[in-house]
Amino acid sequence: MIETISGIVTAIVIIFISQLLSKYFTNKLIAATILVAIAFIYVGFSLKDNPASLIIIEVGIALALYFVAIIGYTRNNLLIAYGIIFHGIWDIFHYNGFFIGTEIPDYWPSFCFIIDIIDGVYFLLIFFKSKQFAHRTIDRLK
Repeated sequence: MIETISGIVTAIVIIFISQLLSKYFTNKLIAATILVAIAFIYVGFSLKDNPASLIIIEVGIALALYFVAIIGYTRNNLLIAYGIIFHGIWDIFHYNGFFIGTEIPDYWPSFCFIIDIIDGVYFLLIFFKSKQFAHRTIDRLK
């Protein structure tokens, strides 16, 4: 229960900080930075007392999300939001060693899942709104 509340509070703080930073950086850059940062957290966990096979899996997923962030940043910012949400699903795969047995703190998968889903949906809404605004602006110019 405490990880649920902590996850919600942390997600809200991240959204608040993202809104403050959006005065200086684009939402696309903020979201891409968040995606890259969260992608490599499990790599850090995997480097402590885990077999090489799990380290390779964690590095592979982290690199895949890194490339999703780059492609999303350069081509379609919705991919970044989907990448953050996917990371939430990746968190669930770690819950009690459900699918991935990387040694991590017990609270981490549910804590991180909540943050990723809330923040991923937040950025999804932001990016959908900006796309709709862009389409309306283009329609008015025609």
